[in-house]
Formats: sequence, structure tokens, C-alpha cells
Amino acid sequence: MYFITIENQIGETVAINPQRITSITMNNDVVVICLGSQEFIFTKFMDLEAAVDYVERAYQDRKAHARPIKWPRNPLHNISA
Repeated sequence: MYFITIENQIGETVAINPQRITSITMNNDVVVICLGSQEFIFTKFMDLEAAVDYVERAYQDRKAHARPIKWPRNPLHNISA
């Protein structure tokens, strides 16, 4: 299973399994990635072409190279127990 990261509409980075994508659509000028089971990711993409291109390239890149995902720094994750 390969995950790709996408920034949602409010700026959070989410990891998704692209094989779960059932459709990519526009809703009120927002590109929405549908994962089935009533799960939707409202993205920052401006058009369908850019979203589809990104998903296809990101998935192929992960499959070909299997590099670790570069997560943005989150200071809340650096709290020691």
C-alpha cells in the first residue's frame, strides 16, 4: 500500500491511499477528492486537471521510488512523554 500526501482546504496535510479514490470532482469551485464511504477531502487545487495530474504523478512516484513521505514540522509532535 502506498500513501500520497495532499494539503486540504484548511492547510492540513493528509495522507491517503490513492487506490481508494473513487472520483475527483468540483463542488462550489473547490476540487474534492472522494474516497468512497462518504469520505471527502476538500483540497486547495484550483482545477480538476491539476488535481488529477498531481494524484497520478504522486502515486507513480511513490510506487517507483518508495521514498519516505516528508511530513511538515508540527511542534505538537515534538512533546516528550
